[in-house]
Order: sequence, then C-alpha cells, then structure tokens
Amino acid sequence: MASAEKYLLPILSVSFLSLLLLLSALSGFTASSYLFLSRLPSPSLLRHGGANPPSFAYFITGSRGDSARILRLLLAIYHPRNRYLIHLSPDAPDSERSRLAASVGMAVPAARAFGNVDVIGKADQVTSMGSSVLAATLHAAAVMMRIDGGWDWFVTLSAADYPLVTQDDLIHVFSSVPRDMNFIDHTSDLGWKEDQRVQPVIVDAAIYLAKRSSYFQATQKRKTPEAFKFFTGILTSSLIYLC
Repeated sequence: MASAEKYLLPILSVSFLSLLLLLSALSGFTASSYLFLSRLPSPSLLRHGGANPPSFAYFITGSRGDSARILRLLLAIYHPRNRYLIHLSPDAPDSERSRLAASVGMAVPAARAFGNVDVIGKADQVTSMGSSVLAATLHAAAVMMRIDGGWDWFVTLSAADYPLVTQDDLIHVFSSVPRDMNFIDHTSDLGWKEDQRVQPVIVDAAIYLAKRSSYFQATQKRKTPEAFKFFTGILTSSLIYLC
C-alpha cells in the first residue's frame, strides 16, 4: 500500500502539470490568433476610479500604408493611464501589423512597461460608407472592456487625426468632470451627416461576407427614420457596456 502511494503522487503531479501546460498552450493560441499582444501585468500604481485621474480608451483605425501616421498619432496621445487598440484594415498585410507592433515597443518604451497598447491581428472588414464601421467600433469597445475595463471614456480616432492638446492637459480638464457624463451632440440637426450618412441606402457586404469590403448604394435615398434618434459624441464605459 505504501509503495502504491509512493508512485501515485508523482503520477498525479505529472498529470496535473501536463494539464496546466495544455491549457496554457490553448489560451495562448487563442489570444495570439486574435491580437498581437505585447502586454505585461499593469503596475499596481495605476489605480482607476473616481478618486484617481481619469483614463481614456482610444480606438485608432487605419488602412494599408498608414503605420507611420498611426505611430505618429500614438506618440502624440500616449499616456500610461490610457488604453489603446490599433486596427489596420484587412488590406494591410500581416507583416505591416507585425512591424507596427514592434515599432510601438521601440518608439514608446512605456507601452511595453505598462502594457496598454494592442494591435488587432485579425482585422474586421470595414466599408467606410456602410454599417460595418459601427460594427467594428462596437467590436473594438467590447475587446477593450475585456482587456481592461478601468477606462472612463471611449474615443475613436483615425490615422488622419492629430491632437490639439496634450494628454496631461486633457486628463487634468476631465478630472473635474463626473465619470458618468457622456458627451453627446443632442440635436436633431445632423447637418451634412443626414444627407451623406443617414439617408443613403447602402448594402454593406462586409457585414455578411468575411472577405469582401465592397458595398452597393442605391440611386434613391430614404427619409430620415423617425423611430429612433441619431447622436454622435464620446461615450462613457458604462454606456458602452450597455451597447
């Protein structure tokens, strides 16, 4: 009996270790097939909540050849308290995504230390004129909440954008703003957006075909829907969670 117990413990230990290695490999494959991750455990000094400075979640989008402009934008808006998710459209090769992820680590050493910048590896099909843009934005918000839900406001930017104020100034200004406040253009006058974004009838192939980003636009336009209202602005993490 003692001899059986003597050999039983090593067998159980090896089996348990093998199971842990298998689960680790599976989880690593799932993550790496979706995101290029360069994250390390965030330092405990970065605390979130109402008693601490606010933080922003930036979703930065670009297409083939936009890596340099995205890196330029990231250098201008980077702050250790914020969270950044970069999306290159599917027409960009995987090599460009890999180079961009490597360039971020070299150009922004703090990004490697704080682990708050990610590059999407499996890009969503997006059509600029279709509803796939909204779908990709909601998808990005869900990913950022899963990675780190400690941010306060969600902001979308493109490679063509550039900030007018520093992140320190922005964080200082928003420190006196309630964290549950959304910045919404509450108006029924949508201006040019009503004619160019709301009324056109567009069939977006990127919604139902994984490898196509073309769209069909009808010659006629529809009336602006009355069953719901259109708003634009910057939303809080709590409202994004409900979306």
